[in-house]
Amino acid sequence: MISSDLDISVIIATNNRDCVLRETLQHMLRLDRSGINVEFIIVDNNSADKTKDVVMDFSERLPLRYLFESKPGQNCARNRALAQSQLGEIVAFTDDDVEPEENWLQTIMSVSRRQPDYSIFGGKIYPIWPEVSLPRWTKNHFIQQFGFAAYEYADSECLYARNQYPSSANFWIRRELVTNGKRFDESIAWHPKNRIMATETTFLRGLSQDGYRMFYSPESVVGHKIAVEQLSLRYLIKRAYSWGRGMAHIRPLCRRALLDRHPSLWRWIRIGAIVRLTLNMAASVVPTVLKKPQKSIQAMQWIGYNIESMRIAKGENSL
Repeated sequence: MISSDLDISVIIATNNRDCVLRETLQHMLRLDRSGINVEFIIVDNNSADKTKDVVMDFSERLPLRYLFESKPGQNCARNRALAQSQLGEIVAFTDDDVEPEENWLQTIMSVSRRQPDYSIFGGKIYPIWPEVSLPRWTKNHFIQQFGFAAYEYADSECLYARNQYPSSANFWIRRELVTNGKRFDESIAWHPKNRIMATETTFLRGLSQDGYRMFYSPESVVGHKIAVEQLSLRYLIKRAYSWGRGMAHIRPLCRRALLDRHPSLWRWIRIGAIVRLTLNMAASVVPTVLKKPQKSIQAMQWIGYNIESMRIAKGENSL
């Protein structure tokens, strides 16, 4: 039975990854919860596997709440938790494929209480590699950050700079933001049929624009498990395209004044950019496969950005 006086609510959205979720909940059992009243809210985002059974298996060992959200998308699932759950003083977000360090909850509470002037917090994330031979390019810092969610904003506690935000697998907010009506943008979806990344970035960017300040603590540490199938160029290219689409939602549309005056010309310029980037990416395929995929990744990001920008502009013109 969960007390009405919660300290922390941990929200985890999941979709058809029952085996991965089971491992994550096993790690949650190892967390130091002494003196902390915590609830883990698992939002089943329309899974067709045994996700609910996994949650029920842990219900006697962990303070769990199971919610179901049929509308696809991580943001939809998160909003279900924010709308339907009795929340703690702190609302923490993480993923279904993580290994938090034993003191994760203790650190969240400690940092939040030591820094009462901040409403949003982020922590460190490191990749947990599968036990296979790793491609050489996995050692590249850019690749680790972009492709595998490695995240270390600073060596010590600090305030986030403008346009810098925490990462998805390890951030938390104060409950007051939720009671003030703050929610994730459900038009930006991360689900199997419509993968747009930067879902939490749009949320955090909106909070920053509203004047809420963000604080980073490297003492809060989460490991992010990397699957073998992610160690491929195809995975990185698909992720780059998804991230590029997300970029179009978190930065102004390129050459906005031209779009407003000459939309047809603006569209042809975007098409030209896509063609140029595609040719550049094709030219870098051999060195990418053999050594450094960074050039192809960056080209695909901008392809995704331009395609999504045209979709956004088309939607604006249809209003």
